[in-house]
Amino acid sequence: MAKKRRINKTQAVREYLQAHPHTPNKGVAEALTKQGIPITANHVGTIKAKSRKKRSAVKAVVTKSGVGIPELKLAMGLLKACGSVAAAKEALVAAEEIKAIWSS
Repeated sequence: MAKKRRINKTQAVREYLQAHPHTPNKGVAEALTKQGIPITANHVGTIKAKSRKKRSAVKAVVTKSGVGIPELKLAMGLLKACGSVAAAKEALVAAEEIKAIWSS
């Protein structure tokens, strides 16, 4: 017997809100329930609140450091590719050495 695929409610809420940004929690819950994703308005509100919290944290870092969001996305990609901050720092040192060789 095949396993049922779990529905990621959080991702469904994010996608719905991206398409319909001004929909209230109850409206999102009703629409997703009609699509076969059982969710309550309170759960939608929790997901929205966590999203706002993450967004405000990113904005605080951008304001504090002066680095833009595109640069942060690239830095996070580098960290993900390298696996650790130490490995990313080593990669940046190597990149600086290569840049110094090319520019001379």
